[in-house]
Amino acid sequence: MSVTALRAEGVSSMFDGADPKSLSDEVLEVRVLGYAAQITALTADFLDLVAELDERESWRGPGIHSLAHWLSWKAGIAPRTAHEQVRVAKALRELPLIRQHFSEGRLTYSKVRALTRVATPMREPELVNLALSCTASQLEKAVRAMRQVDRGYSDGGELTPPAESSARWKWNADGSLSVSMTLTPLDGARFLAGTVRAEYERTRTMGDPDLPSVPRNTPGELETESGETDSEVKPANRRDLWRNVPSNIAAAVVAMADAVHEGIAMPDLAPGAEILIHVGDGAEHAHLDDGPALSEAEVEEATCGASLREALSRRVAGSPGKRALLGLGRKQRAPSKAMIRALFLRDRCCQTPGCGRTRHLHAHHVVFWSAGGETELDNLILLCGSCHRALHRGEFAIKGLGQQRFSFHMSDGSVIRTSPPTGASGQWRPDGRIAAGATVPIGGGKLDLGYATEVIYAVWEWKERQATANPAAA
Repeated sequence: MSVTALRAEGVSSMFDGADPKSLSDEVLEVRVLGYAAQITALTADFLDLVAELDERESWRGPGIHSLAHWLSWKAGIAPRTAHEQVRVAKALRELPLIRQHFSEGRLTYSKVRALTRVATPMREPELVNLALSCTASQLEKAVRAMRQVDRGYSDGGELTPPAESSARWKWNADGSLSVSMTLTPLDGARFLAGTVRAEYERTRTMGDPDLPSVPRNTPGELETESGETDSEVKPANRRDLWRNVPSNIAAAVVAMADAVHEGIAMPDLAPGAEILIHVGDGAEHAHLDDGPALSEAEVEEATCGASLREALSRRVAGSPGKRALLGLGRKQRAPSKAMIRALFLRDRCCQTPGCGRTRHLHAHHVVFWSAGGETELDNLILLCGSCHRALHRGEFAIKGLGQQRFSFHMSDGSVIRTSPPTGASGQWRPDGRIAAGATVPIGGGKLDLGYATEVIYAVWEWKERQATANPAAA
């Protein structure tokens, strides 16, 4: 049977539910490639829908901070993957040629993701030709090389500013911790300088014989073997000659962490500053001390887990604008340190479904303190600042179910699910326009990265010259 016949058979019966073990090697290979092409085309349609959803902003809701956040919650996609999908979806709106080949199953998502890092409408034709003729791994190498060229200098001849420093960490299944950092040049230099210092101190305290001696007397004087001082510091004894950055910086980084841990004392609890709210005699709005007026919702938000003191005042007769201070009310009761610790151990993050933020959290009274709610774990829940404000604005509500269980509800009373179910639609059918071997590279072979990059950039420079010489044609 010919390859063409095999492919025809594989495509015609690709979704017949056959047991993979019953398929021949040839048919199995055709089906794997056919499924890959169908997945690619579906991914293109999916990202087109994501871009439209981003433009409409219909994803917004309580506890949802971004479209990537919504995808993570609703579609079960990892946050990092969702952020990348949103980036690619938005970039494809300006790249019709790449989007077309993507929707035809000829450019896989891996290739499209790489292309969108360097692609522009002018660059599309050459980049598509390159992507069609090489593997995803080869294309990644080519794109990395292009980004290095592009990063060198901007059109104005000035250095392009690097991306902001960022770092991520995660616990692995074996209990180890993985840390990934991307630092600006200056931040990177600071970090490496810190590792050198930490490694020096770590090995010095371990009695490493390869380290130079450290002068203990006055600067510029070293003690000789005979006990006399030598005013000239010998190069072999100079501390600043030890500059090697260790190839494995793990031990140095741990030493840096230990130094910070031992050198900086942290309080058991770092509460916010005391909030002073002036409460009028009924005719005036409550307002911050020497600050703006507050709505009832804002006052209720301020009472949740924060230290609050009310200043009671009234107008002075015959003196417009002047008020007499009647007294300072008692502080509203805030959770104790032990209760805060228990709350963090229980909740870990913002409890609004789909949120999950772990920073700047508030201890919220489910039954408001002003309404008689008690400061106990059955009535406390962690919310981030954004969700806390949304709750007090009435965008959603929380109900206590007892035994430290809570439910979240939209303003119409419907329950907000913590983890919405995901499932395949029974109405989907394979797209017959997608060829079974659409994702297979054309030609293939070894990639001459230097030659390919040189040719592509020569074409782009020629295009720029043509556009400059004939703006009307461009």
